[in-house]
Amino acid sequence: MAACLGVINLAVLHSSVLVPSTNPAIVPAADQSSFIMTSTQGRKIALIGATGNIGTPTLNALLAKKIHTITVILRPESTATLPPDVIVKKGALDDEAFLTSALEGQDVLLVQAAISVMELQDGFIRAAAAAKVEYVLPTEFGSDPEARFIDQFELLVQKKARKQLIEELGVSSWIGVVTNQWLDFCLPYGLYAINSKDRKATLFDGGNTKFVTATYGRIGQAVAELLSLPKEELAAYKNKHLYVTSFHITQRELLDSIQRATGTTDEDWEIVSASSDEIEKKYLETAQKGDQESWMFTFAMYHYRQGWGGDFSHKSDMSKFGFEQEDLDETVKRVLGL
Repeated sequence: MAACLGVINLAVLHSSVLVPSTNPAIVPAADQSSFIMTSTQGRKIALIGATGNIGTPTLNALLAKKIHTITVILRPESTATLPPDVIVKKGALDDEAFLTSALEGQDVLLVQAAISVMELQDGFIRAAAAAKVEYVLPTEFGSDPEARFIDQFELLVQKKARKQLIEELGVSSWIGVVTNQWLDFCLPYGLYAINSKDRKATLFDGGNTKFVTATYGRIGQAVAELLSLPKEELAAYKNKHLYVTSFHITQRELLDSIQRATGTTDEDWEIVSASSDEIEKKYLETAQKGDQESWMFTFAMYHYRQGWGGDFSHKSDMSKFGFEQEDLDETVKRVLGL
């Protein structure tokens, strides 16, 4: 069953981590202005991780608003190409004095950091407090913090601690952006337990449990809409979460869409059904000890286990910004390059 997920590096196991974009150049994002709020407010926003998978569409969406002053903080060795209207500040990301200076006068610090940088977030948070930044959006961008499985994974527990640090410092407020798995990233790597390349799928508990997932573009647009809210409306999100969704689907519905895109049927696939209880018993202990294949399998399973937090559609903030569910078949074809 584990073979259905494929073999990938630990750095791409969790949907909330950021993998640097294969093309560091920032290019215009499509349809960033599909919804226009009647009232917006410009802000000074600093980004760490602006050239990655979700950083790129987020930066594009913020720039498309044409009301914000954007600063991108990069490592000294970065060769990323950024638009001329973006302020770039380079320095060591573990240098809190540099970070504090770079964050002076900023209203928001948005962190969409790679897993290799996540351990530096405490320093980002302390620097934001020293610079009196009003809002910090830490590297959340993944599972619902209220999901039942959060305490099973140290990476997710650490996110709680960083939000607590922001509150303890008493200067900034945090806003956590919750997205679940990123479809653009997880689908090609088989992280829904559906391997489109090898045509193998593991359906947990029959594959009929609803869950939510989001695309890179939707995440970027949602963050841009959030940070463009008037002062009073943005304040409603202080020390709270923004729930971002593109699709409310089941594994079976996703598999059906992949089959439509590839012109295949169940007869062309190796499909097995797995009990979530059995998977937990078999893999959880080794997952917690650091075995990456077990980690990957149990993490996926929890999102498709009834009542465990993979379905937060009832919490979605998307209707507030005029967003509707995206077209699944079109998205699957785009992501699979069909």
